[in-house]
Amino acid sequence: MKSQRLKNLLLLTAFSIYSGNGLFAQNPAELTDRSGQTDASAVETKTKQNQATRFIRLQRDASGNPVALQTSITRYQDKTGKILVDLVGAVHIGEADYYKRLNQQFTQYDVVLYELVAPEGTRIPKGGRTDSSNPLSWLQASMKNMLGLESQLELIDYQSKNLKHADLSPKQMATRMAERGDTPITVGLSAVADILRQQNLAQRQAASETDSAPVASLPELMDLLGQPLELKKMLAAQFTDSGDLSNKLGATLNQLLIVDRNQAAVQVLEESIQDGKQKIAIFYGAAHLPDFEQRLTEKLALKKTNHIWVDAWDLTTAPRGNQLSDPASALLKLMELIDN
Repeated sequence: MKSQRLKNLLLLTAFSIYSGNGLFAQNPAELTDRSGQTDASAVETKTKQNQATRFIRLQRDASGNPVALQTSITRYQDKTGKILVDLVGAVHIGEADYYKRLNQQFTQYDVVLYELVAPEGTRIPKGGRTDSSNPLSWLQASMKNMLGLESQLELIDYQSKNLKHADLSPKQMATRMAERGDTPITVGLSAVADILRQQNLAQRQAASETDSAPVASLPELMDLLGQPLELKKMLAAQFTDSGDLSNKLGATLNQLLIVDRNQAAVQVLEESIQDGKQKIAIFYGAAHLPDFEQRLTEKLALKKTNHIWVDAWDLTTAPRGNQLSDPASALLKLMELIDN
């Protein structure tokens, strides 16, 4: 039972963290990796259209040791080459340099569409803080302190003139639910059923799965709280092992948290194109990007033309920052989130 609770905790953590320089220079081959050397594996051109795109991965060294958790910037263009849309994947906590590079990247676009469940037109103040009363926000803040990372909301410059809110408001989300005949109670019951269904499938597949990222036992996880670098590596492996996280949310949560919101963002995208914008970025958590890719390629007939990786977490050095004063209590509170 505790093992399953830990798996649920890691899944909840993964979704909360990734449910967010001029990387597209004139010559993409000039891009360099974190060591300053040209990284041929970081630049993928002439991508196959029938090949599923990965939007988050672990970069490993020659010995197979993880050195970075990376998110992607994936480019899609129309037949004329005039309209380009970049899917900029985000993890919601990361290295300060990660958000600095994204801020520099965003200066290249006519408009950057960003996610935030808030009233239409909301702009996040510079250095904005997370809402500690929101369980997922609290989870992100706890992980940020535990891992010595920084917050996307605090370091991304949402006051830039070309950044535009492209998400649902809480009222709009409630309206979408009502249109499907749902209430918070029916959504909650459906989500629980989906989770139980996923657990049953996971138990059946557990015996045949030998290459998935290991899940720490409770004593091991408690011990990892005193080893932030190892905890960071374990979480990074869990994120990438989860694959397309939207598939693991279940139909109900996937519809509410991914599909409905992506649909709203694509509507803003289409309006931006009609307004004459030609260089556009969609800046959303990496879990949203598989659905976005399907909408761009099938609905808008855009073609994937480039795919580049950006370091989000450094997995080679121990994190520095404000560590939790009582990590054991924090872990117990995190585990309570999945029981409520």
